[in-house]
Amino acid sequence: MIVWGKKGHVANLGSQGSRHCPVCEKERPFHLMLQYTVHHIWYVFKWVTGKQYGAVCEVCQRGDKLDAKAVESKLQKSPIPFGARWGWAFLAGLIAIVAVFGALDDSSRSSDREKYLAAPQAGDRYVMNVASLLKAPQSKYMYGVLRVRAVNADAIEFDAPTIFYSGASGANKDVRDGKLAEPGYFTAEPLVLTRDEIARIHHEHAIHSIQR
Repeated sequence: MIVWGKKGHVANLGSQGSRHCPVCEKERPFHLMLQYTVHHIWYVFKWVTGKQYGAVCEVCQRGDKLDAKAVESKLQKSPIPFGARWGWAFLAGLIAIVAVFGALDDSSRSSDREKYLAAPQAGDRYVMNVASLLKAPQSKYMYGVLRVRAVNADAIEFDAPTIFYSGASGANKDVRDGKLAEPGYFTAEPLVLTRDEIARIHHEHAIHSIQR
């Protein structure tokens, strides 16, 4: 679940001396004020919007809007906390890291897939969208694990799964958890696919990965 929201902030940045207030019609003390909004995701990844500086009357709270660049050029440091200004950078960095590792994983998986397709061996585990093999599948996505039983000259015999998932992650978890060894995970009769059929399935991107 994503937790997100926003909160408005007002900061008093100090006295600007006294001047005539057109609203009060008197000499009044003025202060430099900053109003801004902080948006957040999970209260950690933050960014600032709606930033506005103003010279505000201490009494009536009215005043003039000021140009942010002109004001900030005279400030020694930003009055907005660092976490509120740069929290979004941590999220961007996290997304970049995930993307890099995802790309590396995809590259490694693709390399293994091509290598194992060229020289299949008994025991290889194909994580595949089995819906591509069926004429009338129950769902568009039916990921399961096909285990190579035997390799012949023009075809490969697989142990066919009895359990399917809407995504490859469920099938991969079964491999990691050792569920393939459980009774009834595979059907008794083998599934025989010709080399041409396997090439077609691969061309349709139905083979997610091959593990050895």
